[in-house]
Amino acid sequence: MVCKITHGILRLLNKGGTALPGKLALFICPEVLEMTAREVNTLIVTGTNGKTTSARMAQKALENAGLSVFSNRSGANLIGGIACEFIVNTDLFLRPKRKWAVIECDEAAAKRVFGEVKPMAVLVTNLFKDQLDRYGTVTKPRDTIAQGLTKTPKTLLCLNADCPMAASIAEKAPNEVIWYGLSSGSKKSPESGEESRCVNCGARLSYRYVTYANLGGYRCAKCGARRHDTLVTVSDVLPDGSFVISDGKEKTLANCALPGLYNIYNAAGVTALMTAVGIELKCTLKAVSDFECGFGRMEQFDLGNVGARMILIKNAAAADQTLETVRRGKDAKTVVFAVNARPADGTDISWLDDADFGRLKRMKGLERVYVTGDRAETMAQRLEREGIACEQFTSYDKLIKRLRKEDAFIYILPTYTAMLEFRQKLVSKLGGKNFWE
Repeated sequence: MVCKITHGILRLLNKGGTALPGKLALFICPEVLEMTAREVNTLIVTGTNGKTTSARMAQKALENAGLSVFSNRSGANLIGGIACEFIVNTDLFLRPKRKWAVIECDEAAAKRVFGEVKPMAVLVTNLFKDQLDRYGTVTKPRDTIAQGLTKTPKTLLCLNADCPMAASIAEKAPNEVIWYGLSSGSKKSPESGEESRCVNCGARLSYRYVTYANLGGYRCAKCGARRHDTLVTVSDVLPDGSFVISDGKEKTLANCALPGLYNIYNAAGVTALMTAVGIELKCTLKAVSDFECGFGRMEQFDLGNVGARMILIKNAAAADQTLETVRRGKDAKTVVFAVNARPADGTDISWLDDADFGRLKRMKGLERVYVTGDRAETMAQRLEREGIACEQFTSYDKLIKRLRKEDAFIYILPTYTAMLEFRQKLVSKLGGKNFWE
């Protein structure tokens, strides 16, 4: 009751109410998440990049199959936010209103959440270098996910076979694995400053191909670790962004509602997740082609004379792939970087040095670059080292006023807390949905 009442009041005040109600409930009754999740068929998405987008795809796929689903659409993926969603879905007699859930879960929260929720299946999107100030080491997120899985050994595990760190979870958890990945790539060596050494023995990995970052057909000559064969396989990516995918039973041409190779990976991961729980491929691929993107994840705004798109970046791998997506845009373009370094972003922003911002210099049609946020000066200095001129803004309001006059398509690339602030300003001025809707 405390959770429901607090949640209701915060929504009436237009404050979201995504985590605080759940935290209060857990303080009163630490077992409340386990109690409210008991009769729900839960699917969990975790990993460094792609959690929100993959969860949106998965929810739509289940709905296409005629199932009643709820999810933490706000992105509140720590235990308070997750508990809140399960409680709001429950009546006063602890009976679930909807029997299926798709839950986005922070890697660090997995250690506790998995054991209490007992999910049917877990999807791990990838594990990149991220928030080292919080995790300490690049292996810590892998280990917390594995520890959570040991508490629910019957959960089916969907792993990215192309990601060496994510794939190594299979050696540490007792769960049956469904592997997914891309069977070819255009690069020969890792990028974005990602680790290219074997997570088992430390030897340098060799690659038959690289798709992006350190994802691809890897092998360790010293200990024999290698990319696993995949059940769900993307065998071809065509120039128009469509791709050929197989779930082990049928092969078909598919399209994704959002551009970028990383979204094709999201589509492949969700196909593996849906395969794990018996959802037909046609339901999944229809969802992949027409799902509604999450807030700040390729979200579009009627800003400037042509329009704008906001794309969250939070580490070097995400930044490189986002810049590649921007590069592929055929029209004139303006790029905005909004960089904060708060705890929710990761106070360690050394990833700015690993990301290839030199892509901007090689980008056709680039008109202007703006920087804003708490660390605008740091971002400007990073661009200066690449020989890229930019203009700094300390106020979102003043920047938006400038952007209203832009004749080029605007790409807004914020870190997490900058995205929340910038987006709130845009919604207040231009209209749009609240982030939890």
